[in-house]
Amino acid sequence: MPRREEAEPSRTGWLMAGGIAILAALGIGRSCLYVTPPGHATVVFNTFSGLQEGRVELPGVIFVVPGIDTPITYSVLTRVWEFTDNPASANAISNAITVNTADGQAFALDVAIALKPNPATLDELHANIGENYLSTVVVPVVRSKIRDISASFDSEDFYRKSQRAAIEQQALALIRQEMPTLKRDGQTLFLLQVDGVFLGNPDFPEALKDSIERKQVASITAQTAAVRAQIQEKETERLLILAAANQRAIELKGQAAAQNAQLADLLFYETLQERIQNPTGSAPPLRIIRVEGNSTVFLNVDPHQAALQRAQ
Repeated sequence: MPRREEAEPSRTGWLMAGGIAILAALGIGRSCLYVTPPGHATVVFNTFSGLQEGRVELPGVIFVVPGIDTPITYSVLTRVWEFTDNPASANAISNAITVNTADGQAFALDVAIALKPNPATLDELHANIGENYLSTVVVPVVRSKIRDISASFDSEDFYRKSQRAAIEQQALALIRQEMPTLKRDGQTLFLLQVDGVFLGNPDFPEALKDSIERKQVASITAQTAAVRAQIQEKETERLLILAAANQRAIELKGQAAAQNAQLADLLFYETLQERIQNPTGSAPPLRIIRVEGNSTVFLNVDPHQAALQRAQ
């Protein structure tokens, strides 16, 4: 009996030890697995060899050696970052940009830029620039190029939507050119992909704002007057065309009336000739004539006979 009692604690100890070993194995196994979430990419830093170049892990599970491999994950989704003084902005990376325009005006301007790290070159981005790429690359480049572009436009251009779009397109082209690149397999790859640049409302001084608004009102008034002049010119042209058409219509009606009167006379005399012509074919008892000016026209007499009769 005593031996059986000693055997039971020994078995319990082995079971506990086995359970602890299993749990430890599961913990070690879990620490060897790293999950990259959707919309992200991961590079791996090895304690002995450094950053593993060419290795960019896409969303999913990867195997790492605990204590030796350190995964670093980046968001590769396009995000909009703002240059603004608004404290409520959740994506602010710097203050609003103060610009000087071609007409000598200075004012602050909110700017937003949409960009993302290039997943294909994420290892190079981490090796050469690091996780602080916004402050080390994006902020100085955007501030510099926005100021350069603004110097080519007047302050009024930031007030008009069409010109603001032109400023945004030029700024986008310049900023893209300044982004860091990598030569790989004969191709030039950007480490950061810039998708768009957007200008916010400029913070004009009150005097400049009033001046621009007055100019806008004067411009709209002048455009309205020009449109009205064009409308009046078209209306005058329409009335002249209508008057010419009415005059021509009157002339055509007069010509038609004259022709119809002559035709009616001819039909009347032809019908009258048929009524007075006798069946034997001899000369009619009545002579139908028509006087035209100084001439006499015989309508029911042979022309030769009429000529003889006139000669008599």
